[in-house]
Amino acid sequence: MKFKKSAYSYIIMLGHLCADVGGGALPAILPFLIAQKGISYAAAAGLTFALSSIGSIIQPVFGNMADKTSRPWLMSLGIFMAGCGVSMLGFLDSYWAMFVAVAFTGIGSALFHPDGGRMANYVSGEQKGKGISLFSVGGNMGGALGPMLAVFGITMAGSLKGTAILAVPAFAMAFFMLSQNRRFGEFAAEGNRATQAAIAAGQKDDWRSFFKLTGVVFLRSTIGVGMSTFIPMVWLNVLMQSEARSGSVTTILSLSGAVATLIGGRLADRFGFNKTIRTGLILLIPCLTIVTLSRSVWLSTLMLVPTAMSLNLAFSPSVALGQKFVPNHLGLASGITMGLAASFGGIMSPLLGKVGDHFGLITVLWILVGLAALAAVASFFVPDAPPAVHAATAEAADA
Repeated sequence: MKFKKSAYSYIIMLGHLCADVGGGALPAILPFLIAQKGISYAAAAGLTFALSSIGSIIQPVFGNMADKTSRPWLMSLGIFMAGCGVSMLGFLDSYWAMFVAVAFTGIGSALFHPDGGRMANYVSGEQKGKGISLFSVGGNMGGALGPMLAVFGITMAGSLKGTAILAVPAFAMAFFMLSQNRRFGEFAAEGNRATQAAIAAGQKDDWRSFFKLTGVVFLRSTIGVGMSTFIPMVWLNVLMQSEARSGSVTTILSLSGAVATLIGGRLADRFGFNKTIRTGLILLIPCLTIVTLSRSVWLSTLMLVPTAMSLNLAFSPSVALGQKFVPNHLGLASGITMGLAASFGGIMSPLLGKVGDHFGLITVLWILVGLAALAAVASFFVPDAPPAVHAATAEAADA
């Protein structure tokens, strides 16, 4: 089946959703693993490390490969692999087997994101903020659906084997995306021609500005991974909520983040990428501070919404701005801003877990507040987006 070009922004968004269902479910599964398998906070954070870091470290490599030779079928393979790993957690007793399974999901995600982000850029036309926000919100929605599916599956099965349900949407979407591989190949060829024409017209990469932005993205990623990993644990061990309710906190974070991601892309197109990034990071500081100070379940839960929205307001503008800084390397830019940045957050997660084991979970949240302040300050050193270079070539008409 062949769709209009504009429809593929939503198809890629759904692909992103299914690629991130497994990874999004992990924070909701951790309270069950802690309660039923007896793993420590540091060990739980180690699984987050396996998800965020191992695959994400190699994501820029896949991004660089995508810039040289497009392989759209890697998106389908990535979604399939991402559905295999975390869905097996309920059947594993060995911690290191769990670690390998989660890492497999991470590698699958790493395969999907560079080509996915690059393809989202190609089909979005001039509204890059909107296009990247649609792509990004797929990940947020996957993060929201994953915990709900995991808790539902575990509850219905009466055991952790209910994690198997996470494979269903990933496998279905992988086969659908593969059926569209020829169309994706056409978009990639069209995008490559436009890039080469723009390079001939004088388009250059600004790596210095890109790496300034990357520093901010790394800090934002550490905060995001820290929130998704440790806030459910705060609900479980500080606010004394059940495993299921603690796991469902991740859904609130993801749904709120999804709304903010859509809003952020549109605000970036209208008011500027830098202003949107800075606004989100500045608002994050007081919101996260209230969550850290509160011991009321209702107030804390209510404040999760603006906290997640502030954090994610900066997400899609950061990805789109990175692509604007290095327009000749869209896949690599996506691999770094969405992949390597996540690995940095994953690397920091076990360290934060050790802090939590020794000094308590609230200390971890205070560290995240400090990182939010640092990210807000660092965002003022990132320059504005450069003007686009338009080559004298007509854009291919939608089929």
